[in-house]
Amino acid sequence: MKLVMIKYLKTLKHTSLALATLMVLVACNKDFPNLLQNFNEAKDSPESRDKVLLVVVDGLSGPAMQDIAPTNIDLMARNGLVTYGSLADPTMDFEVTNQSVTAALLTGVNSAKNKVVGTDLSPIDLNKYPTIFTKLKQNAVSRKSSLFTSDTKYGAALGKDAEVKVESNDAAVVTAANTSLSTTESDLNVIHLTEVDKAGKSSAYTAEDTKYVAAVNVLDKQVKSLWETIKKRASFNTENWIVIITSAQGGVSTDPVTDFTPYGDSKRDTYTLFYSPKFARKIVPRPNSKDIPFVANATRFTYSGNGKVTGSVADATLFNITPGTDWTITFFAKHNEPNTNYNYATFLAKRLKGFQDAGWNIFSENGGWGFNSQSNDQTFGNYINDGEWHALTVVIHGSGAQDSIFAYTDGTKNAISGKVSRNRLANANLSNNVPLTYGYTERDGNSLNLSMCNLQVYNRAFSYEEVVKYGGVTHIDESFPFWNNLQAYWPGYDDVNTSILTEKTGKGAGNIKLTGPVSWTSFNELVPFFQPPIEKSFYRLVPNAVDIPFMIYQWLGVSVESSWNLDGKSWTPNYTQIRK
Repeated sequence: MKLVMIKYLKTLKHTSLALATLMVLVACNKDFPNLLQNFNEAKDSPESRDKVLLVVVDGLSGPAMQDIAPTNIDLMARNGLVTYGSLADPTMDFEVTNQSVTAALLTGVNSAKNKVVGTDLSPIDLNKYPTIFTKLKQNAVSRKSSLFTSDTKYGAALGKDAEVKVESNDAAVVTAANTSLSTTESDLNVIHLTEVDKAGKSSAYTAEDTKYVAAVNVLDKQVKSLWETIKKRASFNTENWIVIITSAQGGVSTDPVTDFTPYGDSKRDTYTLFYSPKFARKIVPRPNSKDIPFVANATRFTYSGNGKVTGSVADATLFNITPGTDWTITFFAKHNEPNTNYNYATFLAKRLKGFQDAGWNIFSENGGWGFNSQSNDQTFGNYINDGEWHALTVVIHGSGAQDSIFAYTDGTKNAISGKVSRNRLANANLSNNVPLTYGYTERDGNSLNLSMCNLQVYNRAFSYEEVVKYGGVTHIDESFPFWNNLQAYWPGYDDVNTSILTEKTGKGAGNIKLTGPVSWTSFNELVPFFQPPIEKSFYRLVPNAVDIPFMIYQWLGVSVESSWNLDGKSWTPNYTQIRK
């Protein structure tokens, strides 16, 4: 009974100490409470010292790690917070690289702040956004850091205020790290490894590729050796270690892209594990960004009998496609009656009558669609008569020697047998004094039942990659990369139950006034190619690269000040009560 009471009093003492420590940390850091000082963690000694091992692996794909399930790391994940879908960078402003992600991992801010957007680390702004190494030296003078890498540029650009050891390859890096870890006083130990990425580059970043799997299994053994070295430290019983394994960039994928958000970029799809013997298993799943519905309103354009819905701009001189100019016209369309084959019904034109005279028109033919002008032939997109929403894009290259017209459906070039998706402009006359017309244009025999919205006209020819990336964006504003090229924008979403389509750029095209029996359709649908607006918080549902420094600061008891302007946040693992 006496022994039980002593254990109870000892536990009570340590719990009170933990509570008091937590209260002090919260008081000193009101902006960012330390979520890692968990009530369930029962340290053996109040003198216990916190330590971090951070393993940064270039080219470590989250999905591949889930499929490969390497033995030792998978065992560690049983005592860790793990995600197979962490996010290297939550924006799509640039193509991520190992260097840009590692800069974020060590500064706690994304590339917009730290200035690393390619493979060159030299632009990094360490004066405004120092690395973790520098912050630990400045704010916890007794804290020391080490960096082990095989890349001299990493050591030179990122290793200030850390003890840097540069070796020839990953094996030598791990050997040097193991030697150091057996006795080091460093509280933060960063290991940078590159062989997994080299295997992926030379082959593939998948669980089906034997070369990549072999490289991941070597990494698995290296991580095990690092942890075994830590456990053999003479001071291990008075230390509190967290092991963080994470990717720089993920792997390159050759699979067709159906998710155009940051979550759909395989290079941003990474692996992250926060491991401690004191943690219980916690899996953070990646949200399905392809299940964001397209919620809006659209005008229903009908052509039957006297019910012809149409509208035009007031200034007939606008949108003439003159020689030497570039244009992109894009909008959303949906056949309201699936599997109907409307022939030669024009629904967007700058022409007095479809297929006649100077100008151009976009029309329906046998379930597909096309762009007609006085060029050598017509340019066609894919079939769209399936009753689903589609993005229709026409790109006109008038400048340069290779002038041409391209048609895209949902970012894909024509796949209709016998039709073409590209034509030369030749000597076509695409200018006239007829206003741009949305909906019905006079022609005998027309019949159509089509909903349309999100009409955009640019004085710029989008590249194929830009059509794929931006053609499905459902809402455009001043933050859009080509806003300055946007000459007119009629989304129509907010004009429901009116006869006006409001122009949003204010550049002079003006509103479109609709005539005829105008009606509207409202919808809430999943459209694979479309990109509805997503709140930034949606990309914080999984750990981001910038969260790693935040976690390290909190683990080491360093108060994160709001004045640091970090982009990261803390994650709370599940704790289990463990006593040695």
